[in-house]
Amino acid sequence: MADGVNLKTFSLPRKYLPGTDLMSKLLLADQDVINIVVSAVIGPKAKDQYIAIPTEWIDFTRSGVAYEPINCSNDLPRILIEIQNKADMNFYQRLIDYSRSVSRQHKASKLPIVVAIVINSTTRYLLETEIPGSRIPFAKQLSSIGWASSCLFFNAETIAPYLSETPLNPLLALVHCLIEQETSLINFTQCNDPTLICLYTKMKNILGSHIHDNENSIHALKSVCAQSKSECYKAKAALENQDQPVGVRIETAVNILSNVIAYVDGIAQKRRLEDPLSDFEFAEQQVDKNGHIPWKAQFQQWKILGRFEQYKSYKSAQSAYHRAMKKQKQKQKQKQKQKQKQKQKQKQKQKQKQKQKQKQKQKQKQKQKQKQKQKQKQKQKQKQKQKQKQKQKQKQTEQQQRTPVVASSSSSPPGARQLSF
Repeated sequence: MADGVNLKTFSLPRKYLPGTDLMSKLLLADQDVINIVVSAVIGPKAKDQYIAIPTEWIDFTRSGVAYEPINCSNDLPRILIEIQNKADMNFYQRLIDYSRSVSRQHKASKLPIVVAIVINSTTRYLLETEIPGSRIPFAKQLSSIGWASSCLFFNAETIAPYLSETPLNPLLALVHCLIEQETSLINFTQCNDPTLICLYTKMKNILGSHIHDNENSIHALKSVCAQSKSECYKAKAALENQDQPVGVRIETAVNILSNVIAYVDGIAQKRRLEDPLSDFEFAEQQVDKNGHIPWKAQFQQWKILGRFEQYKSYKSAQSAYHRAMKKQKQKQKQKQKQKQKQKQKQKQKQKQKQKQKQKQKQKQKQKQKQKQKQKQKQKQKQKQKQKQKQKQKQKQTEQQQRTPVVASSSSSPPGARQLSF
């Protein structure tokens, strides 16, 4: 039910209204909607047994919507649905042609069931083709001998006596939705009906991002005024209805007005919650051609939209706006100063970092120089040691060369004189 309440704040774009060609085809192709139709036309056993099929025929004609059973071997007939703005005998002839195209193209053993929904007027000649025996109380049955199993006909007159039921028959709600072509669920007297809520939910989901929630303030205001005015007329008509007891009249009118109040509150709250703009930012977006905000001309309309709720007059709102703008400018200046200070601090930090990097580089260079000096000293010491070793070797060789050789007695030459002591 919460979804239904939210739907009351939505409007369908006019080119996607129920009953138009595109939306009708999209909606009637939904599986839940298919089940609504087949359950009423054939019976509960047909639920989940049908799917939507293409409607382009061999003779290059194209009809509205067609259903066929998932299992084509069973005895279930195909169903052809046509929605027409104004119905006359030419439309009746097209129904015959479409039905025969279905039979020829699919070679069905059973003739199809034809469902005709007329949005506006119907000619007297077409109504004269009615025959008795309709199994649906809010539908007429037209003559269909030789070309359809049955031809069910719906228009505003056939369904009107049954619209006071609560809840509505699902097929009745579907036909009512297609005939009325309302932009919003709130426009229906039966706006709390579960089938109507379901249908508008499906249309909203079908359109996705194309659906709009009165984003433009002027469009929103026109929509609110038109729908509220329409509902107030309904309440007035209910009070003036002399055929009903006073208590019933009052209760009906109160219910209608309660729905209007809920609708307006819903739009106001939703726009406040979903619109991130403040009231003053909203006002700035409403500037006229001269660049001025139309406080005096538009203030009451903005109030209806839920804006400036805390202000009683446009003057107080305008004064508050100017004060807020001054504060905002001061805040902006302070922010700019803070940004400048932050930039200066960042520059100083960067300079300090650069100095530290330079110092580190200088230290690294000094360390490298010291290492190089130490290496050079070590090399020099090694060279000196090597020189000293070489000098020592030279001295040793020279000494060895200078010392005389002492001969032993056994080695004295013959004839040498030996001394005795």
